[in-house]
Formats: sequence, structure tokens, C-alpha cells
Amino acid sequence: MPTTYYRSTDSGRKSGRNSGRKPQSKSRGTSRRRSSRMRTALWVLGALVAVFVLIQFVPFGRDHTNPPATNSFKWTSAQAKAIARRSCYDCHSNHTRYWWAVDIAPFSWLAAHDIQDGRARLNFSEWTGSLSTPALESAVSNNMPPLQYTLLHPNAKLSAADRQTLLDGFQQSVAAMDSGSGSGSSSGSSSSSGGSSSGGSSSSSSSSSATAIIDARCGSCHSAAPAQQFRASSAAEAQALIDQMIQQGASVSPAEEQALIKYYTS
Repeated sequence: MPTTYYRSTDSGRKSGRNSGRKPQSKSRGTSRRRSSRMRTALWVLGALVAVFVLIQFVPFGRDHTNPPATNSFKWTSAQAKAIARRSCYDCHSNHTRYWWAVDIAPFSWLAAHDIQDGRARLNFSEWTGSLSTPALESAVSNNMPPLQYTLLHPNAKLSAADRQTLLDGFQQSVAAMDSGSGSGSSSGSSSSSGGSSSGGSSSSSSSSSATAIIDARCGSCHSAAPAQQFRASSAAEAQALIDQMIQQGASVSPAEEQALIKYYTS
């Protein structure tokens, strides 16, 4: 009996030792798998960072120079023009406003592609008369501006009232441009017979009206003197200043815009 007792005790100790080793081997295997996964994740992260750094040297999408406006669409409605500038002009004109994210690839690539494609389809700065009111209505009723743009520019979303104002203003502007082009030859002959005496008075009156516009649009917030003293070397430079005024909240009608461009370039 004693011999049997000691043997069973000894075998129990051995089995206890053996059973205690198995959990240790499992924990070592688990830690090895964890470290292997960690190394893999670090390699993947490092590769992504390296690719991100390398694509910053790709030149596509880096040029943010707006080409000059050669034949701007002439809006007769200041409200419709403001809506178009807010929701359409970044991709459909030569007055694109670039924000900081478009300096970073691949966002710069996406922005450059959208702008090039948008200007090729419709460019309000190089108006050709190819867009009709029904076509514009179809565009703004079918995800225009697109989702990828409104996600970053939520104020560009068009409400039902915005769409109607834009369509009405566009239709009126097209009608005015068509009627103006039809009567251009007859008005040209009558204006040329006015003589040089009327030329001086018209230029002085346009100058005084331009200064009055500047006083009305700028004088309420700050001194109008810098804007009155400014002179542009080209119509595009004058247009850029007027666009800045509009972006800062000034309401400038198309007629006032033309008067200011003439004033700044004279």
C-alpha cells in the first residue's frame, strides 16, 4: 500500500508538470502571431506613407492659374449670377476658387480632372451659346452640382428656389444677349455719328457713376478711396477685383460691373 501511494503521488506530480507546460506553449504561439501581425501592419502602413509621399511629386493638378475670360456670359440678374458663381463657376468658368486641399495629391488630380471636364462641357467665361434653358434645367435637376463637390462645399447646394431663380435669370440673360446682338449693327451706326463732343461727356459721366458705385458698395464698410484709386492693366485684372468684391458680399449688377471694368481700365 505505501508503495502504491507514493507512485500515484509521483505520477500525479509529473502529470501536473506536463499539464502546466501546455498553456505556456499556447501563450507563446499567440504572442508570436500578434507580433507577426503587427510587423505586417507596420509594413503596410510604411508602404502607404511612401506612396503618398511619392505621388506628391507628380505635377498633374499643380497649376492653379485661371485662364483669362474671353467672352463672359452676361447676366442680367445679379441674384442668378451670385447663385451661379457659388454653385457652378468653380468648374464651369475661368474664375475657379482653389482651396488648400487641392494642393495635395490625389485630391489635386480629382479637382483638375473635374475642372477640365467641366470647362470643356460649359464655360461661362468663354460663352459660345451652346447651352439652352432646358439643358440647364436638366443639369441642375440631376445631381448638379455633383455630390463630391457639395460634400466639401455645402453652401453650393441648390434649393428649389435657387434652381428656379437660376433658370429664370439664365433665360432672361440669354434673351437679352440675343436681342443685343441683333440690334448691334444699327446701334453702332447711330453711336458713331454722335461725334467727339458727346464722347467726353459720356466718359466723364461713366467715371462719376463708377465712383458712385464704389462709394455705395464699399463706403458702408470701409474707405472707398483704395478702390477708387485702383487701376487695372487689363479687363481680367479688373474683373478679378470685382469678383473679390462680390465674394465679400457686395451686390454688383451686370451694368455696374461693366461700368467698373471700364473705369478701372481707363
